[in-house]
Amino acid sequence: MIDCLSNPAWIEPQIDFLLFLQNIRLNCSDIIDKFFLSITVFGEFWLPTIICAITYWCIDFKAGVYLLSLESFNALLTHFFKMLACVYRPWVLDNRINPSALAVPFAKGYSFPSGHSAMSSSVLGGVAFLVRKNKLLCSLIIGLILLIGFSRMWLGVHTPQDVVCGLMTGFILIFVVNRIISWAENNKNRYLYLLGIVDIIVILAIMYMYFINTYRMDFVDGAILVNPQKLKYVTLVVYGFALGLINGCFICRKYFPFNPKDATIKQRILRGFIGTVCTIFLLKFILEYTIMNVIPLRYATSMTFFAGIFVTLIYPIIFIKFQKHFN
Repeated sequence: MIDCLSNPAWIEPQIDFLLFLQNIRLNCSDIIDKFFLSITVFGEFWLPTIICAITYWCIDFKAGVYLLSLESFNALLTHFFKMLACVYRPWVLDNRINPSALAVPFAKGYSFPSGHSAMSSSVLGGVAFLVRKNKLLCSLIIGLILLIGFSRMWLGVHTPQDVVCGLMTGFILIFVVNRIISWAENNKNRYLYLLGIVDIIVILAIMYMYFINTYRMDFVDGAILVNPQKLKYVTLVVYGFALGLINGCFICRKYFPFNPKDATIKQRILRGFIGTVCTIFLLKFILEYTIMNVIPLRYATSMTFFAGIFVTLIYPIIFIKFQKHFN
């Protein structure tokens, strides 16, 4: 145990559970670790974004608005909770935890709540909510969500409380966001009111994180465990993308509504393919080069905001114009 830290009593049973899983994992093949690592991509930013965007562009506009809203609100809430709680990763809480080397590079910053669990439960849970009449498909999606949550503990990068609270955040958002979007659909002007409220709340949250909230500053051998200043910038990068998504989504719903079913199957497939390639390029380029410190974080925030706006507003306007032209 690291001397500078003292863990609450409820952490110890969770550490014991992680050690139990760790003993099993260390006696298993690396193939299992690779399997669990592969399914966690459903909890990362780029794959849920593609799922939401393809629904938005090619399948059902209103369902896409709902899923994109889920993703955006989830990202905003989860990162705020992380900065508020400042909970360290399991191997920092107890040096007996030996996380999978494959997962550590993707487990930076604070631990609570689990971002992968929250993102998968909100977006995939939203999909399950939309297809709830199909019991088999709904059950398979819920099973995948729970498996993703378990994978974060198996890999040793999250405690049970991180995963459970992440899952609860996503599941609660499914119903809250559904009520919010239903309210806005009754009068399209409400999207603008809602957008103003969201933007104001996010600005207040950013001000709180930057100027009011206090952060743990623990050191081991003279090195800081987690640098809150860097995480503030990373949070701004995530907030930039989430705000871009939600602003573009609501503005498009109000002023540039479209029906994907007005296009042919071939047009929708082409639309989805081009949009996916562009979105992955933007996300990979901005986020990876930001992590590699090629792009300063202060510029990356505005770039991720543009990426979000591109997905939900600029690209739809482009293909709407092209569709009218070809028709």
